Amino acid sequence: MNLVKYALSVASLTLFIGTAQASDLTVINQSSASSPAGVYAQAVRKSLDAKWYQSSSCEDAAKKFSSTENAVMVYNSSVAFAALNKKLENCQLGEIAKTKATPIAISSSRMLICSKPGQTKALTGDVVSLGMASMYAVPKHEAQWNANGAKVKIVPYSGSGTVLTALLAGDIEWGWMGESLARKQGDKLDCPYSTDPSADNFLGKTFPKLVIPDFAINAVVYTNAKDPAAVAKALEQSEEFQKYLKSSKNETTFTNLDTRVVDAFVIKMYNTWAD
Repeated sequence: MNLVKYALSVASLTLFIGTAQASDLTVINQSSASSPAGVYAQAVRKSLDAKWYQSSSCEDAAKKFSSTENAVMVYNSSVAFAALNKKLENCQLGEIAKTKATPIAISSSRMLICSKPGQTKALTGDVVSLGMASMYAVPKHEAQWNANGAKVKIVPYSGSGTVLTALLAGDIEWGWMGESLARKQGDKLDCPYSTDPSADNFLGKTFPKLVIPDFAINAVVYTNAKDPAAVAKALEQSEEFQKYLKSSKNETTFTNLDTRVVDAFVIKMYNTWAD
């Protein structure tokens, strides 16, 4: 980042928050550190020059947020979906709203379905293994794939990182992972399918009856700072954060934030894939 612009953003943040310095902000990560949302949260922390708190659970994150001044939480729709399945509390945006937190940014990133170059088993008819994060690797999801022209065995992993490791090791033939992580692999992967409806290789074009083919990971950044607009401005004006958003293919908005859209997506996921 340009040093002058960085200094101005920090000065602006200090002015609006009051006596707090930019470094007095604490970013709380609700999801695992290695997940796409965890990497996103680290980008938020670096861009705000903030402290870091890695929560052990939604309950832990909620307690830390409510007891910390100038806290910035990064909510993950994937964690919220998994929490509904497990009947866990403090993982939903509705519960977060009770803390009078203010959303300052909403981001959405897509997934890619990839294989190693030269893979001869097609996802459109051959018997194949498809690795994905365990929260989505449920019997209903597998049944939907196989009812729509596929012959897949969905294999659960802890997240995109372990899916990638298994794919490169040859343990699975296909992997469902975050787009940013997949793109970083360069020619190590072929990724012929995307969950982005605007992409030429949109998954829904190949499997038009597959429910939620436009799958996304939604992140909501919210804060309890005295002036959330200052935090939002500092994040939006950060060249480092903008660079990250571009490289990670995160579609982000800082204005007219409607978290109901994210809530609706989580409920749609739960009603479709929960067992």
